[in-house]
This record gives sequence, C-alpha cells and structure tokens, in this order.
Amino acid sequence: MALEHDRGDAHVKVSAPKESTELINKVNHGGLSTLAFSTPSGGASLFLGNTRPFVGRCCYICAPQSWGLLFHNHLALLGFRNAILVTEVQTRYRGWLARRLCYFLFVDERTIYPDVPSLEYRVINSDRVQKAVKENLPNISDQKSPHNLRNLLRIFHQIQATISPFLLRLTSWVLLKVFNRVFVNLQVHRGQIEMLRKARKEYDGPFIFFPLHKSRLDYLLVTFVLFCHSIRVPYITCGEDAQLPFLRPLLRKLGGIFTPQMVHAASPREHLYRVVLNLYIEELLNEQQSLVVYLEDPVPCSARPCITGLMWLARIFDAFHTRSIPDAVLIPVGVSYDRIIEGSCLEQTGTGKTTVFAAICWVLRFLQKNYGCIRVDFGQPFSLKDYIENEGIHLCTSTIPLQKILLPYVLGYSSDAVYFEKSQDWRLNNEDLIQLSKHHRVLVADLGRHMLYNATCCSAVMSTTITACLLFHKHRGGTFLTTLAKDFCWLMNEVLARHFDVGFSGKLQDIVLHALFLLKDCVMLRSCPLKNCMVIPKTTRKAVEQLSSYSNSILPVFICEAIAACALNSLLREVAKYMMDWDSNAEVAISQEELICKIVQLCHLLPSEILLLPPCQSVYQFSQEAVDKLMYCEILIMEENENKQPACDTWQKRFAKELTWKVMDDIDDSESDADEAVWKCYFKLGRTRESHTFFLFLCSLLQPALKAYETAAGLLHKFDLPIEEPQCVLKMLKFLQAQVEEQHESATLSLANSVVKTFRELGVFKEESGEKGPLLKLSETFQQPDNLLKLQQYIQQFSC
Repeated sequence: MALEHDRGDAHVKVSAPKESTELINKVNHGGLSTLAFSTPSGGASLFLGNTRPFVGRCCYICAPQSWGLLFHNHLALLGFRNAILVTEVQTRYRGWLARRLCYFLFVDERTIYPDVPSLEYRVINSDRVQKAVKENLPNISDQKSPHNLRNLLRIFHQIQATISPFLLRLTSWVLLKVFNRVFVNLQVHRGQIEMLRKARKEYDGPFIFFPLHKSRLDYLLVTFVLFCHSIRVPYITCGEDAQLPFLRPLLRKLGGIFTPQMVHAASPREHLYRVVLNLYIEELLNEQQSLVVYLEDPVPCSARPCITGLMWLARIFDAFHTRSIPDAVLIPVGVSYDRIIEGSCLEQTGTGKTTVFAAICWVLRFLQKNYGCIRVDFGQPFSLKDYIENEGIHLCTSTIPLQKILLPYVLGYSSDAVYFEKSQDWRLNNEDLIQLSKHHRVLVADLGRHMLYNATCCSAVMSTTITACLLFHKHRGGTFLTTLAKDFCWLMNEVLARHFDVGFSGKLQDIVLHALFLLKDCVMLRSCPLKNCMVIPKTTRKAVEQLSSYSNSILPVFICEAIAACALNSLLREVAKYMMDWDSNAEVAISQEELICKIVQLCHLLPSEILLLPPCQSVYQFSQEAVDKLMYCEILIMEENENKQPACDTWQKRFAKELTWKVMDDIDDSESDADEAVWKCYFKLGRTRESHTFFLFLCSLLQPALKAYETAAGLLHKFDLPIEEPQCVLKMLKFLQAQVEEQHESATLSLANSVVKTFRELGVFKEESGEKGPLLKLSETFQQPDNLLKLQQYIQQFSC
C-alpha cells in the first residue's frame, strides 16, 4: 500500500508497514479488489481538483488585523511534506556515506538558537520576590538568613528549565529512528511553516503555542517538528501526566517547566512559589523565548479549558498587561493521530507516578506496534494585542447561571432567560486568577476557549476516525466492504465541504484497508460469496469504547447539524403525541422560532467540551447557523406560501401606501409588531432518502452523551448523599457502567464528570460545607420524585 500526500503537483509516496501491506495483498488475492472498490474512472486519488481546504485561519472577528496579515493564497498550494522522511537530499552531502548517515547529518545541520542566560539572580533579587518574602517572614533577621535564601533557590531550581543543544539533537535523532519504525508518516503543511517564519519577522513578541493534548507524546512532538524546520524550540509547560521516570528528566533538559506539588494551597511557601514562577515566566517571555501551553486537562480527561491551563495563560496575559512584553504571538496547534497512543489504557491512563519497570514495558509495547500517520497543523499566528483591542466583542453579552436558564423548562415552564449566555464563574474564582480584575479574568477564560476552538478546527480528520464513525453510528450490525468504502467516500466529502481537512490521500482501497488494519482490535472481517467480505464491529466493552473514542474526533465537524437534528427530533416527538392517525404523506410544519428555542436549550444542557463554542459567537447565533445548515443538507425545506409576503421582501413594506413620517422617526419600527405573521418562518421535512439517512446519522452522534445524562437522571435516587465531588464522579461512573449494559460508550469517566458538573450548575446538586471540603447533595427541588422524573423526561426528549 502507498499513502500519498500532496507536494504541489507531485505526490510523495510513503510505504505502509509490512502488516498493513499483507492485509491488502490478502484481500487482493481473494479477488475483492476489483469488485469491493469501484473507484471513478481515471481517479486513483480521492481528491478531485484543489478541494482540500487550508485550515487554521484565525478569527476575523476577534483578530481582524492579524487575519489578513500573514496569509496568501500561494501558501495553500505549497502542499505537505513528511517530516520524518529524511534522505541525503535534506543534507548538504551526497554519496554512499551520506545515505547511511543522513539522520545524523540532518540533525547536525538544524539551527539551534541560543538559550537564555541564567535568570537566577534577576528572579531572586527582584522587588516582587523580596516583597513576597517580607509578607511571609515579618522578622527582618529571618528574611536575610541563609536558610531563607536556600529556600528561594530550591524553589527556583524546581521550576528552572534549560534547553540543551546536545540533548536536543540526540533526542531528535532517536525520535527520527523511532517515528520511522512506528509511524507511516508525520504530515506537516509547508504553507503553515512558512507562516511561522513570516510571523517571526512581522511580530515583536514571543511565540505561544497552544496544542491539543491527546497523548504524552505531544510533549516531544511539537518540539521535534519545530526543530526539524529550524524554528526556535519552545519551553514546555508540563502537566501531571508527564510523570514517567525517564520522561520528566528528559523534558527538563528540553525546556520542560514542572510545577511542584504543594500540600496546602494557602501556605506561605505556596504563595512564594507562585511569585517566583510568575516572575520566571515573565523573564522568559521578555527574552523572546517561545512557550507551549496545554489548555486541556492531562490525558485522558475531557477537552475543556482546565484551571491549570488558564493559570498559564493568565501569567502570559499578566506579562503583557504589566508591559513586560510588547506583544505575544498566539498559535493554535492541531494534533491528529491515526491510532490512539495510549490505546491499551484509554481513560484508565492515570496521572500518578509510574515505576521504571512499567515505563520500560510501555516503551517496548509502543515499539512493537504500528500507529499509522500523524498530522500536525499550525494555525495562523495572531497578535494578543490585536485580540485584546477587540475585547468588547466578548464582553457585550450578559451571562446568568444555568439554573436560571434551564430549570424552568425542566419543571415544565417557559422563560425568556434561555437566550442569555451561560455563566461559568467556577473557572474565574481560582486563586491564581483572582490577582487579575474580573474584566481581565473573563478575557483570559474567553481566550482559552477560543484557542481550544481554533486548535480543534485546524485538526485533521484521520482515516480511522471516518471508518470508526461509520461502523459505530451507521453500521453497528456490520456491513459489506463495498458499502463501507462507498460511505467512506461520502463522509469524507461531507467533512471537506465543512472546511475541515483530512489527514490522508491516495487510493480508496488502500486507505480503507489501512484504517481497518489499525482498527483490527475493534472489528472482524468475514469472507462472503460474490467476492466480497463483511466488516463487523465487535461488541465487547473495550472494542465499543475504542470505536467511540475514535469516532468522537468527528463530532466538532458536525456539531451544528447534530444539535439541530436532536432538537428537531424533540419537536417531531411532541407532534407524534397528538397524531392519532399518522399518514406517511402528511407534512408537518416546523416553526423556526420553536426549533431555535429547542436548539438553544440543548446547547445549554451539553457540556462546553462538546459544544466548543467560541466566545465571539452567541448561542442564539449558533442556533441560527444550525438551522441554516439543516436547510443546506435538505433535511429542512422552507415552506413557501403564495398568499403571504416573503420574510425577506422588505421593499413593499418600506414603501407601503400608508407611508407616514412616523416610519422615518421610529427607529425600532414598531409597526412590525402588527405584521408579525409576515416574519414567521416554517419548515417542512425533506422527502429524499439521503436526507432521512443523514438526519438519523446526525442524531446518533450525540446519543452517547445524551444517554449518559438520561441514565444519570434516573439514578440520582440511588446516591448516598452528601458526598464529595470526586467520589460522586466515581460513583456516577460505577452506576453508569452497571446500568448501561449494551451502550458502553455512555459509561466513560469524562461523561460522568460532565454529568456531575452540569447537574451542579443546573441546581440538581447543591453544595454544603464539609470537614475536608464542599459536599454535594440533592437540592430541595429535586428531592421530590416527580421533579426527578421531569428531569429525566426533559433529557429523554432529545434522544432517538
């Protein structure tokens, strides 16, 4: 098999691993290649013309000056390169010896920028550190004691990181060897690399990279890619998941900044540590050093801006706010894997310390497997200064608690508060963020949401994601290989039409079989008559969880249509209650106002990591866009009434016969209330088979989350409350695993965590003080069984 990626008009072919090639040859010898994969005439490639989008553009609303600064149309035509494909061509030498030592020569020729000088004296003797020492040690003799100085140095050395040129070259040489063994290729777009080089000349500020956090390998991946292109390697903010015995000391010499664990958050040592850390980051940024910040929780938690990530972002914002740096260049980074690196552990991958023996076993297992392709996408760099100058866009909307928004609808009432934005104050009340004003804290939280949204939008959809999504949501009972290949091409075109890119190209036959090989632990292949074979997904808990984990990566592509489809399904279920004699030819009129209201409710109910709504877009705007996309998919068709004036026809209304001076003076156009019927819009359902199939597919995308919420609402009466929140999450997970027998995808740790947080914000759980911390218990409203039943029925209306 050969997987191809574009290089201008040419293609660079990277041979697939031996095991995947054997699978393809076995299928070909079975006579399936000619019948199972009927490709279009003259079309060896899946892509017709220049249909691949150039992903990663920054937001033109939040950063309008940066949006048109670095991007040019020719960048999209530069194509991709394989970062781990190193030959003598990439070196200055030629000949037999150069071919044998090409990795060594390539690594030796990369440019390494000088590291910062020692910051120990500047940090320890700064006014802010000395002030913190005086506040914690009022006695002057204690302030000047050698013991106090040793304490400051100990804190500084725990934080300090260095970038060793020798170790950086050695690590990159080892990674070239390892990556070529376990990966097919590492795809990087040349146009995105060119934007990074132009940004260094255009902006006067350090680079801040915001990658998605999908594996422990991410800590080395971004540094490796930047090193291979001779771009300044960044310092890395390491989380609690980087606790492997050999990984922590390696990362410290490659720029890894670790935060020591503190026993008591309010202790004087903790306060002193925060001051030293903030000043150290400020000095690094002042020296124009790049920084990698992971906004997500450590693997494998959910994709929401975590408190630790927001604290790092607040330090960068504080450095800019105090004018220590003139600007900062923000760069989202999308990372996509064909195969999950910690696939054998999934969500059971802990964040605690690991023994040396367990780490060695993990490395040996890692080297024995094939993980397909990796795709790294660098989004368009934009200025922090440009973003802050447009801060009024993010702060113009009022926010209220979720309890005031949705609780009336849960209990059977209606409220206009549903169109307000949901507040998330729990992210802003952290001790490291309180030092900023509330105005700036909201701005930091919004920037964190926007960076996660940008990084997700520029992430490529891999072949295993599309294949797992089809097997999980459309063909749970299995399907023929021919049907799977046809649906693969259909879903790929739907992804490209929504301006998301895919991380593969080549022959349809090779790509589908390559994806099935990587998913061999989740699927079964059975031969059938007529030179075809059957692809059947396994039903074990481990297989279902893996397929669900792969398919979740496609949810950001269809999140608008999926939420609108579930809201439309809710309205259709309400209509079905009052239809005694259902006629297949009967047409149902769907009100746009009611549909948008249902979409808004579902947006508030779903956790933020699923919705991933940028701060510059309101929930109401998102809902209107979702309705438009359903019309684009022909799931909804606007109803035309010849007796009524179209809603978009304002010409006759502006020059009506009864034109008076009141119309000119009344800016609010109060006469529109009398003609409200003209502006009401109704839809009818599409009649085509394709639209109906797509509607069911969209509804199924959100079913794991909705099923978890529905099941959890029915289990609340079994909880032994009050209980601490971590124990409540674990107990919720245990109940979900016991209750959901066939749908294992709904019983995950991330969904259990989302359920508890949503129920707390909704007012189902109420906090009370405890000895070790706050405890959760059922609120007075939901101690009544009738209200618990209403909550379950409210969530159930959105399920299929």
